[in-house]
Amino acid sequence: MNGKFMEFMSKRMIACDQASYLISLRQDQPIGCRKEMQLRMHLLTCHLCRKYFRHVKQLEQLVDQYREAPGAKTPAFQLPEDKSTEIRRAIDEASNVK
Repeated sequence: MNGKFMEFMSKRMIACDQASYLISLRQDQPIGCRKEMQLRMHLLTCHLCRKYFRHVKQLEQLVDQYREAPGAKTPAFQLPEDKSTEIRRAIDEASNVK
C-alpha cells in the first residue's frame, strides 16, 4: 500500500481503548454513524477487539435470556466449561500479580 493511503487511514482509525469503549457504549445507546464506521473499521483489523466484541454480545444474550425468565435454573444460563475454566485461570493469574 502506498504511503498516502496509510496516512489517510491512520488519521481515521481509532485505538483499542476507544474501540472497547464504543463496544460497551453501543450496548446502551446509539453511537452515531461516524463512530459506528470507525468501530467497524477497527474491528476489521484487530482480532483482540473482535474477541471482546463477541464476548460482550454473548453477555448481552445471557442477560436477555435471564430477563425473559429470571431465576430459571436451566442449562441455557450455565457458562460453558471451557469459558468457566478460562475465567478461573484469568482470575487466578490476576490475583497472583503484585
